[in-house]
Amino acid sequence: MKSEKIWRHICCILGAGSVLTVSFSWADEGVSVPPIDAGLMVLLHPVCVHFAIALTVFGVLLDCGGSLGGQRDWQQAGKISFLVGVGTVGLAVLSGWIEQQLPQPSSVFDPQVKELLFYHEYGGYVLLGFFVILLVARLQIREQLPLLYIILAGMGLIGLTIQGYWGGEMVYRYGAGVRAVQVLSETVDPIRGMSVPE
Repeated sequence: MKSEKIWRHICCILGAGSVLTVSFSWADEGVSVPPIDAGLMVLLHPVCVHFAIALTVFGVLLDCGGSLGGQRDWQQAGKISFLVGVGTVGLAVLSGWIEQQLPQPSSVFDPQVKELLFYHEYGGYVLLGFFVILLVARLQIREQLPLLYIILAGMGLIGLTIQGYWGGEMVYRYGAGVRAVQVLSETVDPIRGMSVPE
């Protein structure tokens, strides 16, 4: 009976996600997209990291909240979400490693980005290992979660937040992996910091 309710909730969440995906694709109808042969490469890392963060955070919070509140259904749903979240963390690490092997414009990898990339890459490996160990421990726990597990899961979420911050810094501050959208003839005026046509 309880497992039916959990699966019903999971199906509702997946159905809502499907409806939103279709809605967003319709919203993009008027946007021109360059063809694949024009050099566009589908990069999976940005897609994977969103699922990795959302499912892992949701799973840990639901699992710990269910344990503290005595809600076994919440715990079960949280455990499933955490399991899938750790799988997507693995996909995020793999896709990030693959995309790092692809040729990148040399201007992207200045010394600051190289240092950040080092922390982001190896932080991802450590975080994946940490979450795999935490998942193995979680699959052994049948009743209420021990305080040590809750503390370790919280530390993992802090690590995930730091990892997301480093990735965001590389993309939003330094433009790593972002295709240029400005006209090539524009340059930056070093005095005013503004774009001026040549």
